[in-house]
Amino acid sequence: MSKFRESRDRGSAYLLSQVKPDGFVGDPSQGVADYYKPLWALQSCGETKAANRLCDWIRKNGITPEGDFGPRPDFFRGSVHLYPNAWTVVAAQRLGQFDIARRGMDFIARQWDSESGGFYGDLDSHTASTQQETMVTSLCGQAAIYTGRMEIAEGVGRWARTVFEAQPDFPARLYTTYTRSGGLVTDFPAGEEVGHVVVASVARDQAFFQPGVIGAFLSRLYQATGNAEWLDLAKEYMHFAEGANDYLFRIVRAGKVGWAASLLYTLSGESRWRDMAIRVGNNLIDLQFPDGFWSGVGGAQPSIDSTAERVAWMDEIYQAVG
Repeated sequence: MSKFRESRDRGSAYLLSQVKPDGFVGDPSQGVADYYKPLWALQSCGETKAANRLCDWIRKNGITPEGDFGPRPDFFRGSVHLYPNAWTVVAAQRLGQFDIARRGMDFIARQWDSESGGFYGDLDSHTASTQQETMVTSLCGQAAIYTGRMEIAEGVGRWARTVFEAQPDFPARLYTTYTRSGGLVTDFPAGEEVGHVVVASVARDQAFFQPGVIGAFLSRLYQATGNAEWLDLAKEYMHFAEGANDYLFRIVRAGKVGWAASLLYTLSGESRWRDMAIRVGNNLIDLQFPDGFWSGVGGAQPSIDSTAERVAWMDEIYQAVG
């Protein structure tokens, strides 16, 4: 399975080619949108010199006194505000850059809802009707595990269980948004399905990362606690992916499903998860361009964001099956 390592390293080489003299990776005008994933990707490939130089850039230019990360383009505000923060905290902790990780996690923790266990999707509204979403909550839960905030991490596990138990049509559909006042969000305006539901049978671009991101979090929570409930729940969520349309496995958004499958194979030894991880890995290799980069769904232009994420997941797949 060295092809997964080779693909990872080709992606890493592309990222290294985009390093600026001051250590930034990508386009500095994009701020956090370009640096938050390369930090994790470079560390996972052993490119610690480049990763630590990027941490120096973040320390000088990216982290605010409150522990938020920027500069921040408009598309990383609102409900996805904490997503790049969580990536950055995990990567900084893995690198031993504890000041960045601690300050960043302090900011994330202020957005946690201790009652539900999830994370608010609006930094300015912490009410019972404020939406809490799977992707952001799961990544923030990962950051909590890495930084030892286990009360928060287990709260996210509790949130994941609540959301799963409320699913009305699983595994045909996975609804991904929750509020304390209304429970699982299953009724939303036409055209606003993205961000609220993934449909297993539909062959179109969807948020297929959702079962993967929560399955990966729950797998890590099992590792951190030894509580088999979380491993069982990870498998339950990933049952959605087992029955998903093949189209969904052939888009770059399948990467997080490969991540979760890799962890589940490592933890359980069940061949179905190995087969799924290899399936995702092979498809991601097919989507990689000759210069080593990946693009977005259906795209052909180099993407720092997409390349760095695929590098991270290719490393996870290689670790599990290589």
